[in-house]
Amino acid sequence: MHRIIAKSILNKTKQRDPWFLDHYTLNPYSGCSFNCLYCYIRGSKYGINMAEKLSMKSNAVELLEKQLAIRARKNNMELLSFLL
Repeated sequence: MHRIIAKSILNKTKQRDPWFLDHYTLNPYSGCSFNCLYCYIRGSKYGINMAEKLSMKSNAVELLEKQLAIRARKNNMELLSFLL
């Protein structure tokens, strides 16, 4: 697994998910090692050698603390969905 330095950890969704009721997603990894047969990514250019491209965002905790603090100061505490 590779380590990368991410610029952002929270991803704003275009519209609120009716199932998870979230406004943001959080994914501390880039890529996937599962390679599920039903995965929609497999058919795209990003699905090639996904297990080999698995990367961990090594500064995820610091980024999350920083970005949540900014939203708290702005009184913008919308819901968050975690992908672990």
